[in-house]
This record gives sequence, structure tokens and C-alpha cells, in this order.
Amino acid sequence: MRTAFDGSHRRRIHLFRHGDVSYVDDQGNRVADSRAVPLTEWGNEQARQMGDFVKELSFDKAVVSGLPRTVQTAAGVLAHHPLEVETMPAFEEIQANPKREAMNQPLIDVAYAFARAHEPGARYSGGEAFADFETRVLSGLNQLLADKTWNDLALVAHGGVNKVILGWAAGAGLKGFQSMDQNTCCLNIIDVDTHPETGDHVRTLIRGVNITTYDPAKKDVHLTALEMIATRLQAKKD
Repeated sequence: MRTAFDGSHRRRIHLFRHGDVSYVDDQGNRVADSRAVPLTEWGNEQARQMGDFVKELSFDKAVVSGLPRTVQTAAGVLAHHPLEVETMPAFEEIQANPKREAMNQPLIDVAYAFARAHEPGARYSGGEAFADFETRVLSGLNQLLADKTWNDLALVAHGGVNKVILGWAAGAGLKGFQSMDQNTCCLNIIDVDTHPETGDHVRTLIRGVNITTYDPAKKDVHLTALEMIATRLQAKKD
């Protein structure tokens, strides 16, 4: 148990995004079911590298969203940690309208679908409302924080989920949604302090954001995940 200067209990969340996947097929079309996509070969390698990177850390609880890409990523990330992995659907990714192709959505809206996340009533590509998504994710987070059995948590989730949690940690809410980039198989480190007697939340500390093993300086990272999807869809049109 870590202890803050004021005696608060300090617990650590290791928040991972899943490894590389492809939401666009070889013909340049969106995959039929984004929930079912597996990791690519590169995604599995990213998870293996991250597993080596965090092998000296201690985890006493591990959670995934349950979607295949988080389950597969956890297998690599936690390769050196013999933990039973729990599933919490509250951490599944935000859902777009499954009929968005028929909506003929402009590619500029695909690339910057998170830009208005904080606006009342805003929805992701005609699907789930950002406010409802935030409520769902934070409900799951509060459930985890109420569980006093862990000190070091490994949570393998999704880009949008991580943005909500980082927005909560920074006090930015959905206003910070579009500004917090999450590369595939990245690691974020968040400390949460609670009162030793009441368990009330005292403070949150962000220790690290978007840490990757394969390009830590982001030398070759220029596009966001949504910009990359829009780029591949544009290639089909061209």
C-alpha cells in the first residue's frame, strides 16, 4: 500500500489501450463488425513489447472490456503476470451507428468525429451519445475504485474509454476528449488517493500518458486513429 504525505491511500491504475487493429479491410471498406476485429500481427507484437516493458511492475487485479482486441492485448501485456483477467463491459468502446455507411458520412466528419464530444446531445457518428458513454465508463471506474482489494490495477480498454478516464483524472471531462491522443498499445499511469478511513476520493495524479514502447518520442506518429481510418477510406475513393 502506497501512502501519500497526508496519509491517504494511494492506488495506481495502469491504463492500456489495445494493440493495433484494422477497421478497414484490404478493399478499403469498413469492417462489418468493429466489435469483433482481432489484433493484427503488429498489434500482437506491440502487446508482447509492452509485456516486456511492464514485467517488473506489480499488478494485483486485471480487467478488460471483453472485446477480442482487449482480451488479446491483455494476454501479451500480462504475459509475465499470472493473473485471472476479469471482464467489465462498461469499458467497451463507444458505439457508432452501424448504418453509418448508408449515411454517406463525409470523411472530414470521420476524421474529427470527437471534435464536438462535449456539446449537449453530441453523438459519435450518429450512434452512442458521448454523455451516455462517459456515464457508462465512469460508472465502471467507480465500481473498480469501490473495490478495496487491489492496489495496482491493469485495465486494458479502448481509445475512447481511455479518453474519458483521462478527462476525469484531469478534471476536463468531455472537453478534453479530442485532445488526448491514444496510440495503439499505449500505457497511461494514474494514481488515485482515498481517505484511509472513509474511502472518500481525495485527489488524482496523472503520472504518464500515451506511453508506447515502439515510438516513445512519437517521431513517426502524425495522424490520429480516426484520421488514419479516414485516410484509408479516402484511398478507396481515389
